[in-house]
Amino acid sequence: MPITSRSVVADGHTIALTEAGPADAPVIVLLHGLASDSGTWDRAVGPLAAHGLHVYAVDLLGHGASDKPRHGYLLDDFAASLRDLFRVLGIASATVCGHSLGGAVAVHFCSQHPDLVDRLVLVSAGGLGREVHPVLRAAALPVAPAVLRLVTRPALRRLYRSPGLHRALRLTPDNVVNLRRAGRALGDAAGQAAFFAALRGVIEPGGQRGNFMDMGTLAAHVPTMLVWNEGDPVIPVRHARAAHEHLPGSRLLVFPNRSHEPHRASAQHFADEVAAFVAETDPAMRDDRPLS
Repeated sequence: MPITSRSVVADGHTIALTEAGPADAPVIVLLHGLASDSGTWDRAVGPLAAHGLHVYAVDLLGHGASDKPRHGYLLDDFAASLRDLFRVLGIASATVCGHSLGGAVAVHFCSQHPDLVDRLVLVSAGGLGREVHPVLRAAALPVAPAVLRLVTRPALRRLYRSPGLHRALRLTPDNVVNLRRAGRALGDAAGQAAFFAALRGVIEPGGQRGNFMDMGTLAAHVPTMLVWNEGDPVIPVRHARAAHEHLPGSRLLVFPNRSHEPHRASAQHFADEVAAFVAETDPAMRDDRPLS
């Protein structure tokens, strides 16, 4: 199945994306997390397309090869950017699948533009509880940008790339990939500014800023699938279980892994289950309205 990468301009900003799958197939849009990019979905894009889905894996604004404007990294901004991207790509509606920050963006997008969302797939998603890894809470502190500038100096970046350090820290191949991806994301001033702006929109020193369940943002009429790893070190699996109880009819898939990326650790199984979810559920009920 051919997989292509390209860029489009939406509301004056360049958005990079990866695309695969039959042109007339149901659409699924994949959204990545903080300090990441669409490459996090590289193991899932092909299998999802092979199941007959038209897949778009998107670099959110401020990430990957997309533009990095000075402002515009609140959830409202990401939702507006995604709405504009749907319009440019001619997507009438789609299943929206988000990982970590991308999960929070997906839920907020659904609340702002319900006419564009058929289903939600929330993968180790933010916004479902207060708890989050202490490193991300620390990154919300005022001193964090200065610390990051120190640790991303060229000499230290070379050290982080050292295979010897990777072995000493017992990093898995996926850990190394993620370290390099984060290094690219935070490698210049624009990327660092975008990271901190996006992070502070969803995280404060005490934890995640909001809970979509408390706010009534998660809607039971939108078919929702929750995918997690049992040992997720960043966002605990109990958030998924609480959301599953909150949403009658939702699906919960928990893998026996210890990473924050179930879509990578169990990519084929992930794609099989997501494709089955799309095939077996009707799209969310909506009014017949044009793209908002």
